[in-house]
Amino acid sequence: LSKVLALAVSVVTVVTLTAGTALAGFYPADRQTYTCNGNICPGADHVTFNSFVNNPVVGDERPFFAGSIGGANVQDRMKVKDGDTIVLRAYVHNNADPNKIGAAAAVAKNTKIKVLIPTAKQADSNMVAFISADNANPAMINDTMSVYGDSAFNIEYVAGSAKWTTNSGVVAISDNIVAGGASLGSINGCFQYSGYVTLTVKIKMDTPPKPPTQSLLCSALNLTILNKEKRQVKATVTGQALNGATITGY
Repeated sequence: LSKVLALAVSVVTVVTLTAGTALAGFYPADRQTYTCNGNICPGADHVTFNSFVNNPVVGDERPFFAGSIGGANVQDRMKVKDGDTIVLRAYVHNNADPNKIGAAAAVAKNTKIKVLIPTAKQADSNMVAFISADNANPAMINDTMSVYGDSAFNIEYVAGSAKWTTNSGVVAISDNIVAGGASLGSINGCFQYSGYVTLTVKIKMDTPPKPPTQSLLCSALNLTILNKEKRQVKATVTGQALNGATITGY
């Protein structure tokens, strides 16, 4: 609809973009865009995704993919540590305007979403979300978010975590989201049919080994009586320094 009647998932969250990454990861960057005048948002005359630059709730729809740790505001780039659980979130909105082309023509057919999670262990990693439909133009869009840490890490998808949330409710979607892509079915062209795909990943980071504890070992202590009356003895000590310790004297 040209007027915003409803937006799926009414929780407003802020996307924090770090310096040098703002709007840098979406593609195609030169696709046709659309603007809202307040709550009046005339859409496209064809099926296309995430091209409003001033959506009243989410703002610019083009950088649609971000993540959150522990319920914090979603971010486009974040620092991670071992054991962190990240909820990835992708906004999905078919911008086709049924008032221009009719309800049937505004339906995105066979809509799919795919999230590419790198398998290589590295200290700075990009994840990419792709949205496509059989009759969309452009046929596929994508957006990138990145995570980085103090040492190399793996990103592991949590099986069974992928969900599609709209005004109609929450449904589980296939774990194939991180392989060939998961189906979202047909999506009507209107704000009220937009929603969020979420999935969870975990960070597995190699922690550096702790340095060994320095220690001194007394291997032998021998006493020889030289003069009992004068209380004179001779001591022979054998010591061993371990893990970088040093013996300075006895």
